Amino acid sequence: MAKPVSHSYLLLLILFLTIHLSEELQFSQYQTLLKVQQLLGYPSALGSYSSNTDNCNIEPTPSLTLVCYEDNLTQLHVVGNKGFTSLPQNFSSDTLFATLGSLSSLKVLSLVSLGLWGPLPESIAQLSSLEILNISSNYFNGAIPVQVSHLKNLQSVVLDDNNFNGEIPNWVGSLQGLAVLSMKNNWFSGNLPTSVNALVTLRVLDLSNNQLSGELPNLHNLSNLQVLHLENNTFGPHFPSLPTKLISLVLRNNSFKLSVPSNVSSFYQLQKLDLSFNGFVGPFPPSLLSLPSLNYLDISSNKFTGLLFKNFSCNDDLHFVNLSSNLLKGELPTCLRPKTRVVLYTRNCLSNENQDQLPSTFCSNEALAVNVTPQQQKHKRTTGTTVLVSSMGGVVGVLIVGVVILVVSQVHKKHVVKTPSKSTLENVISQAQNEDEVKTPKRSIMEHIISRVPDKHAVKTLSRSIKEQVMSRVNNRRIVKTHTRSIIEHVSSVNTAKLLTDARYISQTMKMGASLPAYRTFPLDELKEATNNFDASCFISEGSHGQIYKGVLSDGMHIAIRGMKIRKKHSPQTYMHHVELISKLRHSHLVSALGHSFECNQDDSSVNTIYLISEFVQNKSLRSCVSGSSGEKLSWTQRIAAAIGVVKGIQFLHTGIVPGLYSNNLKITDILLDNNHNVKISSYNLPLYAENKRTVSNGTSPGLKGNLQARIKDADKHDVYDIGVILLEIILGRPIMFHNEVGTLKDLLQVSIKTDDIARRSIVDPVIHKECSDESLMTMMEICVRCLSSEPTTRPSVEDVLWNLQFAAQVQNTWKRDSNDNRDSPAPSSRET
Repeated sequence: MAKPVSHSYLLLLILFLTIHLSEELQFSQYQTLLKVQQLLGYPSALGSYSSNTDNCNIEPTPSLTLVCYEDNLTQLHVVGNKGFTSLPQNFSSDTLFATLGSLSSLKVLSLVSLGLWGPLPESIAQLSSLEILNISSNYFNGAIPVQVSHLKNLQSVVLDDNNFNGEIPNWVGSLQGLAVLSMKNNWFSGNLPTSVNALVTLRVLDLSNNQLSGELPNLHNLSNLQVLHLENNTFGPHFPSLPTKLISLVLRNNSFKLSVPSNVSSFYQLQKLDLSFNGFVGPFPPSLLSLPSLNYLDISSNKFTGLLFKNFSCNDDLHFVNLSSNLLKGELPTCLRPKTRVVLYTRNCLSNENQDQLPSTFCSNEALAVNVTPQQQKHKRTTGTTVLVSSMGGVVGVLIVGVVILVVSQVHKKHVVKTPSKSTLENVISQAQNEDEVKTPKRSIMEHIISRVPDKHAVKTLSRSIKEQVMSRVNNRRIVKTHTRSIIEHVSSVNTAKLLTDARYISQTMKMGASLPAYRTFPLDELKEATNNFDASCFISEGSHGQIYKGVLSDGMHIAIRGMKIRKKHSPQTYMHHVELISKLRHSHLVSALGHSFECNQDDSSVNTIYLISEFVQNKSLRSCVSGSSGEKLSWTQRIAAAIGVVKGIQFLHTGIVPGLYSNNLKITDILLDNNHNVKISSYNLPLYAENKRTVSNGTSPGLKGNLQARIKDADKHDVYDIGVILLEIILGRPIMFHNEVGTLKDLLQVSIKTDDIARRSIVDPVIHKECSDESLMTMMEICVRCLSSEPTTRPSVEDVLWNLQFAAQVQNTWKRDSNDNRDSPAPSSRET
């Protein structure tokens, strides 16, 4: 008879089998991870696990995190460097996800910034336990496969910063447990499907920066929705039906045209509301100012009307308000005046205010022009005409718009019964033409513009020609009254505020460089005398566009002289159009032009050297003052001011002269500071340089062949990218010497934006990390990252960059005043996460 097996032996056997089974399971998971490592080209992010370690207990890093439950891998987080990740040429996203499919217990998958490309594969359906999917900052393209709808446990889907396109699928409404749906910075188009209103558990919906359009579906049933960000699409024109528990609502830069419903004033949990850059009309609801949780309100660049009164009440936590570019009248509420708040209200018609305001009659007339019924708005489409004028500049462009409107107005009077009220623009033109009427502010502006045009006969001829064209079309097309009125409505939709702003900008531009001597032609002998016959002691440097010398004029003024050898023989008259453009380069943030001189051949009088004379700035470059190894460093406030100066200089190069100068190859070493720390851009993309360079290699300009159209299309965004690189160096305080550093440092900023204040300040220049407010630092970091977007079309405009920098300066000044008693303690952030 066999001996009975002891209980202790059985227990030992069970324990051995359990340990053996566990080791086998961990080994299979390791094999899967090893295969993933191979498929991704052995990225450094996956280098911290090996067969000799307990992979479930690896110390988490910013690049790799593994989480296990009962020896099953449940979470895999891999974060790489999108700009510098090199995948194998035979990489297949389908193979990658098929391999990951063997991790049957995987609940969280995060593959971020790994450079993954191709369509999202159908094999993703094998990850049946998946609850959180984050594949942001890659290069996935195409439509979202229907197999994603098979993942019924999904709670969070983040597809940000990819190249997905097509329509958002209707089956998205079948993901009943979804709490987060973020698809920002892609190429999705079409309408938002109505099935979205079935996602009753949804808390975050972010579709910003796509190409979505049309009316939004009814979202009122999404009772748990807290964050709705739809900026930079073309949704509209009706304001959407929304739930009342929203915390952040951003509809910036869409096509909303009608009024804001009154129930928005009952969104008592709302902390951020951004309706800017739309076409909202109707009275501004003052109750928005007193929403109990609101701390950020931006309604700028709309057509809100109404009277503001001093006794309006405001929420105490409201720290940022932007009412700019609307049609508001009355007085700024007293509650918006505390210095602890940032309040912007330019380009309204408020009385007794310091910020730039328009005449009260302007807002009254414009309010009438936009006060149309919903039925009229529904069918109304604004059209515009672009007029290109090369020699007369922006002033003539504005005048031509005025002449067109005047002619249409005159034709309209002959064929249509008089409408109750003229548009503001018609009033401006008619008053400018009627010498017997009392002068109004609008008329004086129009007179100022007309007086700036040198050829009055050309204006009359243009007016007569346009009138004949319009008359011809009217006679040929038997237009009825209602259609003719529609034409007038279209014409009056021209942005009158922009006309007045342009006129004001012209006046300001004329004052640029007023402290400088007039631009003139310098005799060559005067330049030789100023440089001691171009002595070596006056030599500064030599670049691709000639040698630069320092000189001193007889009146003691210091100048810089660039001598550029001309490679092709032409007479001086050939270069006069270049001289005309150069003479306009006079701005407080440019190394301004003072004059020119030609050195000609004695034989045929052709030009062999052009000397360009500019003001001399003898202080250091911006780099030496923010990231140099020695010397005094700029404070945080001074750095923001310097960045604002750079952007203002670029803005002038783009819009302050005609034609504008783009793709200026801006470098921080080309930004100089004078003795007052005022920045001046010393190098820009003059057509003269390019023309002289094209004479080499039989007239072909290196680097432009085959790509000229692409460069022209995004020319302004090239400068925005360069501004981002400069901001990067200003923030980090370290010199950026190579282009491949930019992507890495940009990713560092992106990560730090999402961390806490202490971690964020750890990457900032130690010289200034204690003296900057968290709000201003965050603003600078965020606009810097946007400027460095890999897609030029997603980079902000120069005006947007300038606005953000000015906001950073304002909140920094406010924080500085409030922390005088404790300068070394950074103020807590008031921003929402």
